[in-house]
Amino acid sequence: MTAHTEYKRNQIIASSEIDDLIFMTKPQEWSFEEQKEIRDKLVREAFYFHYNRNEEYRNYCINQHVSDNLHTIDEIPVFPTSVFKYKKLHTVTAEDIENWYTSSGTRGVKSHIARDRLSIERLLGSVNFGMKYVGDWFEHQMELINLGPDRFNTNNIWFKYVMSLVELLYPTEFTVDNDKIDFEKTVKHLFRIKNSKKDICLIGPPFFVYLLCQYMKENNIEFKGGDRVHIITGGGWKSNQNDSLDRADFNQLLMDTFQLDKINQIRDTFNQVELNTCFFEDEFQRKHVPPWVYARALDPETLKPVADGEIGLLSYMDASSTAYPAFIVTDDIGIVKEIREPDPYPGVTVEIVRRLNTRAQKGCALSMANVIQKNIKD
Repeated sequence: MTAHTEYKRNQIIASSEIDDLIFMTKPQEWSFEEQKEIRDKLVREAFYFHYNRNEEYRNYCINQHVSDNLHTIDEIPVFPTSVFKYKKLHTVTAEDIENWYTSSGTRGVKSHIARDRLSIERLLGSVNFGMKYVGDWFEHQMELINLGPDRFNTNNIWFKYVMSLVELLYPTEFTVDNDKIDFEKTVKHLFRIKNSKKDICLIGPPFFVYLLCQYMKENNIEFKGGDRVHIITGGGWKSNQNDSLDRADFNQLLMDTFQLDKINQIRDTFNQVELNTCFFEDEFQRKHVPPWVYARALDPETLKPVADGEIGLLSYMDASSTAYPAFIVTDDIGIVKEIREPDPYPGVTVEIVRRLNTRAQKGCALSMANVIQKNIKD
């Protein structure tokens, strides 16, 4: 597919505030209340953008008795992510779609999400923004080892593509081909970078990091990472759940294998194909929601927001997407918390607890998906 990098003025949200926020700022620059105000403004702008340009989404809103006269952003209609498995929704024209990205398909039918160049650039911006929770390096001070393919060999599978984007930020070595890890190459680069006096960032899905730890143990490879190694995981355990470790055990495995100084050198990230932003952990291993995304936990049966810190069905409104309306309710059960001052990282955090697993919860989500599909014109 031909990449389109030029955009007509009316295809981009008029305000550049969101781009200044994503590309030019750091996570700790605002108070909780400032973030809340920014979030409300940007999510409203994104809603108006899609409502006025996406006929299918506008029809869905009208069927939900919602117009563009919002009292609160909680009124904005959201899609269950299952809709994207059966319907290709996009706001930009087909010519401006740079690529269609898919979920990994570990649970059956894949989602298909359109992205234009601006949405992709903002996704990269969210990765750069989130990396500032981990550290602040110049390009010559740090090198990455990615247990995954480069972005040209991801086969449009979203989480692999997201993980590959770090090569646009720092020098990166890729050590996986056709889902097979080259362990010798990985270890060679670990020692090479260490000897170069640069910091090292090892990045990959948790199962691949686990396999690397097993390889190093079986081959008696001792690596003293100290304070110079940072490990970032993403994508979850997926089809390898039977081998998964809980977070405390996984942390300890990495601490022992790489002889790290502190547990805060280990961070996990969250993203899904229907979401255009990557969430990074702070030094306390809490996943932060950037201020251009509105995260809520909903009652699985009523779909009404639950109280702060209560468990519910996770829902996001992501203002960074211009290609499609990224207003979604997911299949994840989790907790959304408001973190206020004097905490050093004020804002909103999200904790993913598990997937939907009761018949009642799945039935509610399925019913919602069926209603939406009927309300969207083919």
